[in-house]
Amino acid sequence: MDQRLWKVGELADATGLTVRALHHFDEIGLLRPATRSHAGHRLYTADDVRRLYQIIALRHVGMPLREIAQALDGPGDDLVRAVDRQLEHVDQVIGRQSQVRQRLLALRHGIHQAREPSIDQLIDTMEAIMNAGYFTPDQLTRARRRHQDPGFAEKFGRWQERCAHLVDEINIEIQRETDPADPAAQALARQWDEAMREMVGDDGHLLSAIYAKIDGKGPEAATHGILDAHAWDYLKRAFAVGYGHGR
Repeated sequence: MDQRLWKVGELADATGLTVRALHHFDEIGLLRPATRSHAGHRLYTADDVRRLYQIIALRHVGMPLREIAQALDGPGDDLVRAVDRQLEHVDQVIGRQSQVRQRLLALRHGIHQAREPSIDQLIDTMEAIMNAGYFTPDQLTRARRRHQDPGFAEKFGRWQERCAHLVDEINIEIQRETDPADPAAQALARQWDEAMREMVGDDGHLLSAIYAKIDGKGPEAATHGILDAHAWDYLKRAFAVGYGHGR
């Protein structure tokens, strides 16, 4: 049995996490070190490292820290269900990529047969490529339905104004060099999260896809100029520090 103990800095260096992240995991009860040194420093055991592996693995596939805690601390089948949900999400991503592959194969076949692809084929393929890395077909269908709802345009305009105002406030905190862990920054991060959830109808999977698109395309392109790169980086750091505190 491995009897080694890791100090928080050593574990951070070994895993690529930050000391702040490990402190945060301790504060929210997600990963509390089994023991402490005589000086009061955190010391992690092999069992702690195994739990951290599970946390990182589940976080990597997009599970919120709050759900990870419930899965690890609940009955064994809670963890199984949590992993099953993430597997379902991965399967959806694979399905989207498979659709793109089929369209590309059809285009290549047409080219080899010396036939020019139709405009409809090109448009369908471009749409599939643009959305494959972010949204499932079901998510796109639900989003289109929301856009068709009466009054959506007016609601969307108000949402854009609200988000633009939040970005202005976030940039003020950036200029002030406010730490993302500061209550003022955390309040802005919560307001942003609430605004985004309102826009997607509190659909967590759709929100995750939108955030992936922002990361993939860049915040300005993905949000049509509402969100800039500095504000997005600041928000992500605020999310990382504050996740699990009421969000």
